[in-house]
Amino acid sequence: MGRELCLSAPDREEARRAEEISTRCGEALRGFFARRLSIRADVEDLTQEACARVLRRGRVGEIENLDGYLFQVAANLLRERNRQRRRRHADAHVEFEEADVGLWDELSPERVLLGREAYGAAMAALMELPERARRIFMLNRFEEVPGAEIASRLGVSVSTVEKDMMRVVAHLRGRLQ
Repeated sequence: MGRELCLSAPDREEARRAEEISTRCGEALRGFFARRLSIRADVEDLTQEACARVLRRGRVGEIENLDGYLFQVAANLLRERNRQRRRRHADAHVEFEEADVGLWDELSPERVLLGREAYGAAMAALMELPERARRIFMLNRFEEVPGAEIASRLGVSVSTVEKDMMRVVAHLRGRLQ
């Protein structure tokens, strides 16, 4: 209230108009941005920025179609945001070059042999387990079936699936170290 006393009549009118814009269009702008953006904080930021840009223009009362103008500003903000994001992602992209291929390890006969030995040890350790535990592990880790679905398929509880998975992992860890 003290601030209003310091403002001249035209300035008080602009301040009143700014409050009116924020109140009248804020929800509509939030809805506009929310339908186009997934991050709630971005919705709020762009809503505030749209109102601020309209107010920075000055003499808001002279705008004939304020709603149309405000939503055009909002659409421009979205375009600017998308251009900035594309530019950032383009800068982050690293091109694959043929020269980089030499930096990777070759599959030497020694690495192939070590891999086969590790696979054989893992399979031998799995075969030491009871059938149900082995099946649960294979469904979960190799076929990526969720625990609830495994429980349904095998006719056991989800708790049983979880306990068997813990046992299998502990067994494999102990045998393969």
